[in-house]
Parts: sequence; structure tokens; C-alpha cells
Amino acid sequence: MFTRNCLRRSTQSIRRYYSEKAIFLNKKQLEALEDLQSVPLTNVSTPLSEEPIIRNSPEAIFGKKRIGTVTLPRPLIQGIADLIQESDKRLIRTDALRLYESLRSTSRITNDINNHDNDNGRHNNGRQATIQEPHTLAYGPRESIAYTAGVLPSTYAATLNVLAELSQRISNFSPKSVLDFGTGPGTALWAAQEVYSDLKSYVGVDLSEDMLNIAERLQGNISPDANIEFKRYLTVVPNAPKPDLVISAFTLGDLPSQALQQSIVDQLWEQTGDILVLIDRGTPIGFSNIARARQYILDQHKNDVHVVAPCPHDKPCPLLFSAEAKPDTLWCHYSQRVQRPSFLMKTKHSKFNSEDSKYAYVVLRRGPRPKTESSHAAIVDDTTATIENDFSEIAYTWPRLIQPPLKKHGHVVMDVCANQGEIQRMVIPKSQGKTPYRDARKAAWGDLFPHPSKNKVVTRVSKGVNMDDDM
Repeated sequence: MFTRNCLRRSTQSIRRYYSEKAIFLNKKQLEALEDLQSVPLTNVSTPLSEEPIIRNSPEAIFGKKRIGTVTLPRPLIQGIADLIQESDKRLIRTDALRLYESLRSTSRITNDINNHDNDNGRHNNGRQATIQEPHTLAYGPRESIAYTAGVLPSTYAATLNVLAELSQRISNFSPKSVLDFGTGPGTALWAAQEVYSDLKSYVGVDLSEDMLNIAERLQGNISPDANIEFKRYLTVVPNAPKPDLVISAFTLGDLPSQALQQSIVDQLWEQTGDILVLIDRGTPIGFSNIARARQYILDQHKNDVHVVAPCPHDKPCPLLFSAEAKPDTLWCHYSQRVQRPSFLMKTKHSKFNSEDSKYAYVVLRRGPRPKTESSHAAIVDDTTATIENDFSEIAYTWPRLIQPPLKKHGHVVMDVCANQGEIQRMVIPKSQGKTPYRDARKAAWGDLFPHPSKNKVVTRVSKGVNMDDDM
């Protein structure tokens, strides 16, 4: 055994010895090496470019909807934290659970609830399902504090995403006045103040006096010197100037009937000086409320209104007014991630510091729809000629992704809402070109896609039919 180990060690040392190779140089090579060693070495510095490397096309960058994770402003967080500190935290938790249950009860379409009843209230796994009757809460002092502590961050993030997209799509729109209907604790006003710095006049309307008290208190932390007026009712002054921007965020779903929704939407449009923004929850019923309000305004003011986002057309929504529409399983909504403040994590008893806010929305503007010559950007590869920097008009016809894209090996599958008023399936293969394929690989849910499909598109949902009935 000892002899075997010694033999193994000697063999390894011999291998290491013979692994070293000797290099033999002739006289000329030695002289050249000496001349090279006599040359002084100089430090050659390569300048580093400070500009980031942009791989996407300018059109794809313009059509991006993502703004990253939204973080609430520190003054707003501090104001809510001070409000919670003065209240009973156990009651806030209890009231927040009641509020969440109310929101869940009104998230489904009525037919969907009836289907659960027909199935004897059982899920596919056989367990008994608890279906809550749709109900809403009156926002008293306790409910208002619970809403501020448990719901405001998600609604703020969704509103900020919509306003940020509006600011990018219409860069020359700089509102001086804003009206927030159903302001609650002033959520949309604080988001508008974050996006538009030229605002001079703010008006917040909410029926709950307790909500308005919280909004006035938060104003002291966020912008105490701003010209903000809070009131309970929407007053109409015939000769008064109309607000440039009117917002109604997460309010239509709280109205008890479609007739009342129609009346409110009509009044909001009459108050709109330029742009109206409607936002609701990203549930089937929330999408239905937005789609009906959109269609009502388009029917009533055909030549004086057009859709800015998210639809690339002014036709009836195919996801609600088409024969193939199934709004309880496929509906138009989007998502925005928000960082949970510490008070929200404590209210929800959650260890996760972020959540996704689902929402449906529509942005309407006065005036006819801009006309464009082509429906897509004429880009084939990186060597194409001049590219215009302003895509605000041609972007009106770009299709929008209504679902996350399916990124396969060598091709990308996207379901989009096209300017023909249909839900189409596009396939962007790698053979279509470097730029379209790269943009498709980087595309995300909610983005505008500027390239046409090389292959034939497939219509998933046909055009919507104009309904003459009420909302």
C-alpha cells in the first residue's frame, strides 16, 4: 500500500514536470523581443459613454405603458400614518375586512353569480362555496379611515399609471385645472399633482363628509398652499370655465344603478373642458361600467369626442358588445404594481411589501379623432432611414396588448385590440426582422405595439354591435 502511494505521487510529479513547455527563440526573435521591451508602455484610456444603450425602437418606447413600481409620496404616507396613529388599529383592521368583502361581493357580473347558484354553490373541487350578496358600504368615519389605510395605495397607483400614460401620449396637454368626482381622501388629486406640475385649481367632490375631512387633513401634509376646494355636490355654473381635466376614479361601481351611472357620466362630460378620465376596478363588472360609459358618450357626442386610450378605435367595444363576447371570462383590464407602505402591510396582516392593482379605464377627449395615413410604423430593421420623434398621432392606430404576450421559441404571440374594432391574435416571428422581433420580446401587457404582423392575423372576437339601449 505504501509503495502504491509513493508510485502515484511520483507519477503525478512527473506529469506536472513534463506539462511545462520550453519556448526556443532564434536571434532575430530575441532582438525583436528586446526592442519591444525597450518601448515604454502608455496608458490608453477608452472613453466610456454615459448614454444608456437603448435596444428598443423609438416607437416601442413611446408605446410603453409600464412605469415601474409606484411608491406613494412621503408626505402622503406620513399623513396617513399620523391618521392611523390616532385611531384604534383593531377597528381599522376589522373595518378594512368589511370593506374588502364589500368590494369582492360587487366584482362579479350578476349572471356569473346566478351560475354559481345553479351549480348548488360548489366549486370544481367539490367544496362548498360562499357567495356573498352584492352590497356596498356607507362611508362613515370608521369606513373612511379603513379605506384610506387599506385601499388608497392601490387606487393611487392605478390613477398615476393612467395619468402618466396620458402625459406621454399627449405631451402638449398641460392642464391648469382638475375636477375629481368621487375624490374620497383626494386620491386622484394627489396623483394628478404628481404628474402635472402646472395645475393651479383643484376641485374634489364626494358625498361623504368624513372622506372630505380626511382629504383636507392630508392636504396639510402634501400641499398646504394649493388652491383645493372640497365639496359634497357637483354644482353646474353655466358661464364658469370648465376644468381642463376631469377624473372619476373607482366611483362608477359604487353607484346603485346603470341609470344613475348614465346621469353622472353625462354630467361629467358636460363639465369637461378637454379630457375626461374614467377608471374603475379591474373586474368584469368594473370593465362593463367603463365600456358602457364609453359607448354612451360616443353615441351622444359622435363628432365631438374620440378615445385616446386604451382603445385604438371609436367603435363599440368587442369584448362587451360583440356576439362572441364573454365579459365574465375575458375583459379589458390592466395591472399596476405598488409598493405597500408599512401601514398597509399591518392592515392586511401581510408580509409582502408589494401588490398589483387591477383596473379598467378609458380616456376621452373633445374633438374629432386625428386622422393618420398609415396604421403602423414603417420600420423593418435598424438601418431604416429617418424616424419621426413625435408619434402622438400615429399611435392612435397602434394595436394594444390586452393580455400578457406568449413568448415562444422563435416567435411571440400577442392578443391585441386592433383599430378595426376587433380582438386579433398577432404572431411576430424572428424572421420578420430584428427590430420587430426585439420589440415583441420586450412587449408587455398594456403596451401599444407599432409593427404589423408578417403572418395573417386571426380574429378572436369580431366587431362590436352598436346598442341603442341605455347603459
